[in-house]
Amino acid sequence: MLINGLYLNGCTVEYPDTRISVSDAVDQGLVHDVDETLGNPDVPVLDSTGPVADLAVEALRGSLKSAQTDASDVGLLFHCSWWHQGFDIWSAAHYVAHRTDALGALPVNLSQGCNAPMAALELASRAMLADDSITAAAVTVSDAMQEPQVDRWNLNYGCVHGDAGTALVVAREPAAHNSFRIVSLASRAAPELEEMNRFGYDPTPGPALRAGGKVDLRAAKKAYLTEYGIERFAQRSRASLTGCVQEALDDAGLTGAEDRIRAVAVPRLSGKIFETVYRPQLAPFFGADKLVWHGGRTAHLGVADVGANIADLYEDQDLQPGDLCVIVNAGGGYTWSCLILELVC
Repeated sequence: MLINGLYLNGCTVEYPDTRISVSDAVDQGLVHDVDETLGNPDVPVLDSTGPVADLAVEALRGSLKSAQTDASDVGLLFHCSWWHQGFDIWSAAHYVAHRTDALGALPVNLSQGCNAPMAALELASRAMLADDSITAAAVTVSDAMQEPQVDRWNLNYGCVHGDAGTALVVAREPAAHNSFRIVSLASRAAPELEEMNRFGYDPTPGPALRAGGKVDLRAAKKAYLTEYGIERFAQRSRASLTGCVQEALDDAGLTGAEDRIRAVAVPRLSGKIFETVYRPQLAPFFGADKLVWHGGRTAHLGVADVGANIADLYEDQDLQPGDLCVIVNAGGGYTWSCLILELVC
């Protein structure tokens, strides 16, 4: 989807104060199967008794300030999460709007796994392109993989999970700084792969109610791959990833070889996944030297990967106006997305 006349302003990340390095977690016996390709990130760990959604509240406050946007101007607020936000049968999106004084916003919760912010950006962009009365939209994220129901160190293959909140403002005008023009956004889905996260399980009446009281993503994936093999998933993954990248480039009138494409950020999974999945599939588009993996900084931030990658590219890449950044992401379900941004200031 080519997007004209909309800007991504003030992307902000809120991390909890506590950090635990992977090496310390290994020394403490917290990590069962050590993956050396994770590096040694300082994993952000939320230990507050407040609701997880407070991470999104603080991030949005920072984003509105950076974007010089008044909360009353926010007409839509999409809140993205994967796990428990603080209360049962409760709307975290409305909480974020309430706590940030975005009281004129229509709050909407999105649960699309790690790719939810891409879905939120697409929905916000489509809504604003269709309705001139929407001055600005906010996309907020918060998640924390907390005990006792979730074991962040052993939850999934190819990653450990850190906690964070992010926020950004989609507006019709660029901000004075930390502003990107949204060039294009494309997504591809493979709904038949949803089975991978439940294979061999019976439904439960609530979360974390299986034997042991722990969420386990590994067992279902292992059973699925034992039944079907890896190639079924690999083929759909390759086609979806390269397909959304090609579509985003085509919509933007780009080939991928342009010098002004400065960096291509990928999910903060393991170094092995970066080297075996993302590098070989993205290098033919952009060249290997432009690919950026931030997993060694924070570990995987789940739904916060997208915002954290945008914020880190802005801070680290010495970008000049007109330079382009590409954000590639994926989430269980499965959906793959490619976002192209042009720095304004």
